[in-house]
Amino acid sequence: RPHWLHLGMQQQAALVAAAAAITAVTAYALTARRIACLRRRRCASITLKYFDIPGLGEPIRLALAYLSVKFTDQRLSREQFVAIKPDLKFGQVPCLDVDGEEVFQSAAILRYVGRAFDPSGTLYPSDNLILAAAVDGIMDQTADMMIGRKVYKYKQRFGFPDSVFTPQLTETVETTWREETLPRHLGFFAKCLAASPSGWIASTPGPSVADLLLAAVLKTDVSQVAPLPNVLADWVERVYALPAVKAWKDAEAAARGPAS
Repeated sequence: RPHWLHLGMQQQAALVAAAAAITAVTAYALTARRIACLRRRRCASITLKYFDIPGLGEPIRLALAYLSVKFTDQRLSREQFVAIKPDLKFGQVPCLDVDGEEVFQSAAILRYVGRAFDPSGTLYPSDNLILAAAVDGIMDQTADMMIGRKVYKYKQRFGFPDSVFTPQLTETVETTWREETLPRHLGFFAKCLAASPSGWIASTPGPSVADLLLAAVLKTDVSQVAPLPNVLADWVERVYALPAVKAWKDAEAAARGPAS
């Protein structure tokens, strides 16, 4: 028999009352968080500063669009970036400005967007430590996959002068990344999808910021230099077919006008 059945009536009543109080407090906290998210989504002044390319701005734009968050999509020219670079916290973009407070680093921005603007708590499931860690892990693994490519594309940023990173070495690193490193990482992600009961990359019940980040990287960068496995190519299309994401991309294409 459960231990609480051996308690007196008053003790049992006290336990029931305590459980009810905890449930009420939890429900209140969840409701308050949802209301705060909706209020921010409706009232906050939000500007995303990035270049007029997909890059690391793409998943952030998709996350905001997915949540129907109104924001100013400030696409910087090279000259505009150079002018504001000294004032940027890390001297780089993307930068998300929310009511005058600036958030930097793409993964941190994506987590912020999920926490701040998603009343359902599914885009970044911070209340579920296991799922949140799974989402973080996919985003970190995405960064690991791309670091070799970034090194040979932006070698001086990583401390490699031209005298060290010669054209011949650049070609060798690029080939090794494309033919050895990249396929290994794509295999990791294909296994994640195969093991996911929901079909989303981090096994979350719905799309998460990990889906938006990885899908954007695969579609706008990786697929330009190497073919994607069919399972990943189909999943990327599934992400980009999400109604709010598709609407955003359609509007973006319409704003650009016909391709020349």
